[in-house]
Amino acid sequence: MYSSGIYKQSPVVLQNVMVSVRNYIVRKLRNSSKFRLESEDVAQTQWLSADDLKTLQLKRLQTVVGHAALHVPYYRDLFAASGFSVEQLTSLADMQRIPQLTKHIIASEGGRMLAENLKDYRFSTSTSGTTGMPLKLWRNLHSINRENAFVWRQCNWAGVKLGDRRMWMREDKIVPASTKKPPFWRYNSAENTMMMSAYHLSEDSVEDYIRALEKFDPVFGMAYSAPLAFIARYLLNSGRRYQGKALRCFITSSETVTDEQRQVVKAAFGVKIFDWYGSAERVTAIGTCEQGNYHLLSDYGFTELIPQSDNTFTLACTGFDNFLMPLIRYRMTDSIVPADSGYVCPCGRHFPVIEQLIGRSEDYLLTPDGRQVFMVGYLIDELDNILESQIRQDSPDEVRILLVPVQGRMVNEPEVIARARELLGDDIHIKVEQVNDIPKTTNGKFRAVVRTI
Repeated sequence: MYSSGIYKQSPVVLQNVMVSVRNYIVRKLRNSSKFRLESEDVAQTQWLSADDLKTLQLKRLQTVVGHAALHVPYYRDLFAASGFSVEQLTSLADMQRIPQLTKHIIASEGGRMLAENLKDYRFSTSTSGTTGMPLKLWRNLHSINRENAFVWRQCNWAGVKLGDRRMWMREDKIVPASTKKPPFWRYNSAENTMMMSAYHLSEDSVEDYIRALEKFDPVFGMAYSAPLAFIARYLLNSGRRYQGKALRCFITSSETVTDEQRQVVKAAFGVKIFDWYGSAERVTAIGTCEQGNYHLLSDYGFTELIPQSDNTFTLACTGFDNFLMPLIRYRMTDSIVPADSGYVCPCGRHFPVIEQLIGRSEDYLLTPDGRQVFMVGYLIDELDNILESQIRQDSPDEVRILLVPVQGRMVNEPEVIARARELLGDDIHIKVEQVNDIPKTTNGKFRAVVRTI
C-alpha cells in the first residue's frame, strides 16, 4: 500500500486513515480467538522442564515431518531418494538422517516446497537476509497466529502488553522518500501506534523525531537498533535525556544489537533494550528474558548447533508451525555462541541460554540531504531472478546496486531503481550493475550493504 501512487499523493491526514484501516484489517485477521488460544499455549510451554521441552520438540517434529512427507512434493521425493521414513524419527538425534535444506534449494524448488493439502489463505513475504539473495516464502494464518503469540510473549517478558501505546520504527515505508519536512511519522489508531520512518533520520530531522516521541509518550518501542541508537547519541551529545514519562523498554529485531547501542539507549532513554532474533523463514527464534539473557526458544522450533572452527555455532533449524511451507533442517547463515551448558538463568525458564548473536549488521547509506538510511537491504527482497546482491556507496552522490542474475534470466533494472528511489529519493544517482560474482571480505564473509565514505 505504501508504494502506491494514491497513498503517496494523499495528504497526511488521509494517510493516517489509510494506515489505520490497513492495520485494523490486519489486526482482525491476527487477533482472533485462535490467536488467543496460541497465546495461552506459549504462555504455558515457556515453563516446561528441560525434559518436557525435549518431549514437546520430538512430538512436534514428528508432526511437521510427517505432514511434509505426505503433502509436500519436495520432501516426498527427498525422503524417498534418501531412504528416510517418518517411523525412523524416534529421537531428536534422528533428525540428522534428513539432508539439510539451503536457500538455493528453496529458490530452485519453488512451488514444490508448498503443502498440496492447504488451500486456505496464503500470505507471501520475501527476504534477502544476510546473503543478498532474495527468497519468496509463504505462510498461512496458523503460522501468523503462532508467530504473533511468540512475539507478544516477548513483549510480556519486557513488561508490556498488547494494546499499550507503542512507537514503531522498522521497514515500513510509510513516508515517501521525497518528503523533506515533518511529520516523518503516521498514526495507526487501530493499534495505538506511532509509526515512524526509519529512512528520514538526519541531523536536521532528529529534533522533530524527539519532539514527536516525547509528545506521544509511548509505553514501549519496537524498532531497529541502529536508528534508535542514532537518536540516543544525538540526545547524549546535546547534553540531554529523553523527557517522556511512560517509556518502559525498547524491543529490537532484524539486526545485531551492539554493546555500545545498548549503553547509549540506556543512558539517553533510561530503559533497556530487549532484543528479539527471528527470521522470515520462521524456523527459529531467540528472545530476551527479564534478566537480560538471550534464550533459544525450544517451543518455537528445533535448532541444531553446528560447531565451527572459531568456537561459534551455525544453525540448522526446523520450524514447528508453518505447515504451508515447512522448512526442515534449514541452514541459517548467522552464528551464535551458547552460554556454558551448566548455566541456569534466574528467570526460571529452561530454554538454552545464548551468550552472543553474531551477524545481521550492515552499513547505512548517506543521502545528499543528510539522511542516514538504515536497513536498505530490504529493497532487494521481492526482486526476481537474482542469486546474490550487494548495495554499495563509494561516493556521496551515487549508490551502486550489484546483482548476480540467475543464468539465462533477465533482471528488471527499472524496477530495481524505482524500489531504490522509494528509500533514497531523487537526489542521488542510482546505478544497477549485473555482475558474475560479488567479492567477499578478507575473512570470507558476505556484506549485503557496504558504505566506504
